[in-house]
Amino acid sequence: MKGFFDRVFLPDFAFKYRENSMLWDKLLSGRSAHLIVTMDTPPWYYRWVDNMPGHNEMKRTILEFCGVKPIKITAFGPIKNSTQTQRDKWLGKVKKFGGTTPNQSLQQTG
Repeated sequence: MKGFFDRVFLPDFAFKYRENSMLWDKLLSGRSAHLIVTMDTPPWYYRWVDNMPGHNEMKRTILEFCGVKPIKITAFGPIKNSTQTQRDKWLGKVKKFGGTTPNQSLQQTG
């Protein structure tokens, strides 16, 4: 996934460094994101024990760096031992996200 962002979120597309400055312009301001994340770690464990390092990196050091806000992250898991019923429930939630406008989906809970 990091390779994708390294190739897509490029200078002069996602951000632009200012000449003779340590600051940058956020070229994706005004845009929002909703990340759908699957994992084998239970989401509660990832949040409270691991402190969500992957989510924080995606949100703060990639998307917010480029001006993307608000950012919603919905995590599903653990995937490995999930039942078909549970996976169908998760897919139903994702389908609902896809059928809403960005601001509506950002107000829904994961």
